[in-house]
Amino acid sequence: MVNCSAKDILAALAVKDVHAWYFRLADFVSKTKVNGRDPLSAEFLVTYLAPACRLGPVAFNAPTYVRNHSIINDALNYHRKVYLTQEKARIGKSKRWVGIRPRWKDPAKYGWNGSGPITMHYTALVEVPIYWQITGSKAETDILHSLGLGFQLRTDVVVTVKKQSSGKGLNAEFKSFEARIEDRYNFNPKEHLTMPNPDYRSKEAGAICPRREKITVYHTNAARMVKSHLAVPYDLQSQTWTINRKSVINPGIVTL
Repeated sequence: MVNCSAKDILAALAVKDVHAWYFRLADFVSKTKVNGRDPLSAEFLVTYLAPACRLGPVAFNAPTYVRNHSIINDALNYHRKVYLTQEKARIGKSKRWVGIRPRWKDPAKYGWNGSGPITMHYTALVEVPIYWQITGSKAETDILHSLGLGFQLRTDVVVTVKKQSSGKGLNAEFKSFEARIEDRYNFNPKEHLTMPNPDYRSKEAGAICPRREKITVYHTNAARMVKSHLAVPYDLQSQTWTINRKSVINPGIVTL
């Protein structure tokens, strides 16, 4: 008998029943379109619940509500500043100057000929606000439930540079600017989320707490599924998209 007033309702269930509940959750979430398309959260969850031998990252097409969200735009503006050596790059737990300026000063170190286009890439964490589970739009809730509290944004650029006549700086022009999302789909057993209950108002045998519209889902239950080989974490990688936003790709200045 499930105690529907328990802090962790799913903890009392056998792991196979937890697995079945998660599948019902994925089906329930898939029925609500996000900007006219199936939600990423349902798609990713089904893949997680269906263990398979995977040789590489699972590819997906990042929808426009992800690509055009302000957290992505803010991240792209930050990447631009990193390339233009206007802001330090976050690398691990430290920060340091990278981008065009050190390449100009020591081209051989970076395998650059000192005059042609410069090819660079940078990857940094994009944080997702936890409060989106309460105040977020459908799109923001889907981002949170599919990509978690953070994901990596990688950009690849080709830049040409020309020294200013004053000698004080460089004029930089982005010839290409592309981005993609990289992530690890898993659940931190120390965390939890408030989720819709797919069994709400259900008359089916085995329905879990049908009087509860939402329940708190502790990710220790996901860890139980993984341990029982009923779920498998995996890497995600979006298809690359081209950045056309002028605030990101307009020419810039690198100070020397």
